[in-house]
Order: sequence, then structure tokens, then C-alpha cells
Amino acid sequence: MPKSSRVTARKHHYVPEMYLDGFVGRKGQCFAVDAERRKPFRSKPKGIAAERDFNLIEAPGVPPDALEKELANFEGVIAPGIKRVRETASLGDNGKDREDIINLITLLAVRNPRTRADMRKVYTDVFRGMLAAPFEDKAKWEAVVEAMKAAGKWPEDEPSDFEGYKKFVEENIDKVKPHQNFSLEMELGALERLYWYFDARKWRILKAKEGSGGFVTTDHPVCIHRPGGLNYGAQFAPCLKLTDRDVLFPLSSSVALVGRMEGDEDVVELDDNEVADFNAAVMGYAIKQIYAADDQYRYTRPSGKPLGKGCTLLQDANLKVREG
Repeated sequence: MPKSSRVTARKHHYVPEMYLDGFVGRKGQCFAVDAERRKPFRSKPKGIAAERDFNLIEAPGVPPDALEKELANFEGVIAPGIKRVRETASLGDNGKDREDIINLITLLAVRNPRTRADMRKVYTDVFRGMLAAPFEDKAKWEAVVEAMKAAGKWPEDEPSDFEGYKKFVEENIDKVKPHQNFSLEMELGALERLYWYFDARKWRILKAKEGSGGFVTTDHPVCIHRPGGLNYGAQFAPCLKLTDRDVLFPLSSSVALVGRMEGDEDVVELDDNEVADFNAAVMGYAIKQIYAADDQYRYTRPSGKPLGKGCTLLQDANLKVREG
């Protein structure tokens, strides 16, 4: 019997290639700055914002890259609308491309290494707490055993030695953590819930003025931002329900969006300083890497200092890894 020719995809993008295509320059490459490795580099979208097996599924009869394939199909469906918004700086007639934009924003807000790590930590603490709780005293453990026996869930003739089980749990509790499948299930459920928070906002389109250096993006491009502050170097905090927060979202080197609870869905052109302000806020929420079409973009620095430029970003003390 001939072997299957199907190749399993192992390199999974958490920031889609079709999105990063909006930030390419010469030779179809992005100019990237890595805060962890302290180096700049150029790469095509295929080579950045990806992790091995990020969308891996472990289930009998299900291809391990099934979710990765489905996400790729979904991105292909919304890609034409994303491209039109970039090219026209418009959500389309009667907002026909708006839904594609909201879907992309929701996807990027939920499915990224930072949010996954935060969720895993929460559930790891919950699971470990539940496992340890019966061993706070012997009476609690005996009540658990009796309840399991009554429900027919305790193996017949299995000893229920309190000290033995307690020692086993204490020695192994650090190994307890959510399975990858659990993380994926939580993320997929969050997509549907959070879509409506983004959809409720009024989305203003921002156009970068010619010669401004253009917009940048990062490995975590959806930014929850309090208006009126610089926020450069701020740690990401999910405050989507707060009405005094804007959502900043760079869409390409020349087009970005800001979602607000009030206002019009209109188009505004930003000058050099305004583009620099936007970039500074977006850069502050990056995990490790910042992407742009070239190294000539500008960003606002602390009061009294001149605008920073991409070509000298590595010399900026504010450039830090913000995973933790």
C-alpha cells in the first residue's frame, strides 16, 4: 500500500502571514527588531510570529494539524476583505468588510502566546488547588473517598491511605498543568464571546500621512489603550469591558484602526507626530518583536526627547521583553 503523501504542518503562525503582508517592504520582507536577542533582522512573513505546534491537537482519529488547517482556511476567507480595507481605507459599501476586520482582531487578541500563558497559569493554579484541597486534613480526604465509593468511582479494594496519597500529590503537583487540547478549547470558546466586545465599538480608520514613516505592528498587535497617555513600555492588560479604553490595531504600514465606544466610523489622516504616538503605544504591548516595512518609522519617546526611529530602536532603554 502506498504511503500517504500528506505532510503535517508543524510551524504554526499566531500572527497570520496574510496580516503581516501589510508590513512588508523591499523583497517582500518585514524589518523586525527582537528585544530578547537584541538584534534587527529582515524576514518574509512566513518566518516570523510562529511557534512549532502552537495549534497541535492530540485526539484519536484527528490529524494533529487539523486546527491549523481550519484556521488557514478561515484566514483565506477573510483575507480579501482585509486587503480591500488596506487599499481603500474604507470598511466598504455599507460596511461589508467590517466583519472580516472584527474577526481578524478577535483572532489576534485571543490566540497568542501571552494570552495562552496567562490562561494556562490561571487554570494550572485552579487544578493544583483542587488536587491539594482534600489533603488539608484527614477528614476532608475521607469525605472525598466516601463520596467516590458511593458514586462507584473508587476502585474496589484500592487502599485510601491518607499519608500515602498526600505524599504522592505533594511530590507530583508541580507536574499538573492543562493539556494543549484544553488551552485550544478555551481559546476557541473565547473567540465567540469576545467578538461582540470588538463589534460594539466604532472603528475609525487612520491613514498615515505621506513621509510619516508609517505604522508598525508587533507579535501582539491588538492593544487595549487608555487615551491621553503615552503608554510606551506598558504591560498589556485585558480591559476590554472598560468603556474608557480604546482598541488600537495597525492594519498595514499606511492604514490602522482605533475602536472606541463612541464616535463615528470615519477616516482621519495622522501627521508625523500622531503616527509616532500610535506606534509608541503599539510597540509598548509587543511581546518580543516589532515589525515594519523598513527601519524609517518613528515613535514617541518620553517627554523632552526627540522622536525615536526604527534604525536606532535597539539603543532605546525602553525596548524590553514583556512576556512576564
